[in-house]
Amino acid sequence: MKTIQVSAFAISILIALMASLPGSANDNEEDEAENEVTIEKLTLVKDTGTDFQPVKVFKPAETFGVLVQLSEAVEGTEVKGVWTAIAAGEMRNKKIFEKKVEFTPEENDNAKNPSRIDFTLAHDDPYPAGHYKFDVYLNGKLTDTIAFTVKE
Repeated sequence: MKTIQVSAFAISILIALMASLPGSANDNEEDEAENEVTIEKLTLVKDTGTDFQPVKVFKPAETFGVLVQLSEAVEGTEVKGVWTAIAAGEMRNKKIFEKKVEFTPEENDNAKNPSRIDFTLAHDDPYPAGHYKFDVYLNGKLTDTIAFTVKE
């Protein structure tokens, strides 16, 4: 019996020592969670040419915009925005436009707000009234969607 108690005690000390070592699997998981970039907020905006104005509904001839606010600007992060017409005129679930942005040191240094991405959709012909959506992908994974309406 004594041998078993000593062995169990030794094993528990060994486990405690291994868990406290730097670079353990537990530490790596915590570091990854702390460094994970997330989408904090999506805001529908109208591009006025000089700034962005928050809106709830777009008019057919307006430049559509979505401001994507990230938790932080981390080099190598890829953000993709996809504009889709859900039910507008003759269009049904039709992808209109897609844009990818990858964070680089140059972009972070030159941006006014490096953790914000401005996705705009300019067009020559007005889009028909109806329902649309904007999907945001973070490092290849769909993370958020914002629906919007275009009205005359």
